[in-house]
Amino acid sequence: MRKALRAVCNVIDSVSTWAGKAVSWLLLALILALTYDTFMRYAFRQPTVWSFDVSYMLGGTIMLMGMAWVTTRREQVRVDILYSKYSPKVKLIVDAVLNVLLFFPVYVMLFSRAIPRTIFSFTNKEFSEVGFWRPLMWPYRTMMLVAILLWVLATVVWVVRDLYRLKTGEDL
Repeated sequence: MRKALRAVCNVIDSVSTWAGKAVSWLLLALILALTYDTFMRYAFRQPTVWSFDVSYMLGGTIMLMGMAWVTTRREQVRVDILYSKYSPKVKLIVDAVLNVLLFFPVYVMLFSRAIPRTIFSFTNKEFSEVGFWRPLMWPYRTMMLVAILLWVLATVVWVVRDLYRLKTGEDL
């Protein structure tokens, strides 16, 4: 059982890490797109029609897909005023309880919104309504759904590892 659980957790960690590292290269595309638009706007007074849509889609992708990677590495922002004073066992309990009570309900809310929005985008060929370019939204909505799923899985692995350590005293 321990071996299988460890294998599943390691696969989820690997996928989250791979996705985070792969998506980090989109930052280069975002910088290039914004630099090109800024150059065209100020040098030739001809801004692009696509840069706004590309910037929020790439920025959202980088941020959301990176959340699973950050969660896998346990590097999210936390207030250490109290947490740093806790014993390792209390830290495990606090992490597990707060993940279950605070983050899982947020994930349920995100999924309950993301799934119908993604389906709507596919079935109705939804276009962006915020920029002039008006690209199809289903690729972005699908990425959001995948990113939330990876983030949830990374959090589940975190909680499973914490509970396993609390129960056995060993790392998973």
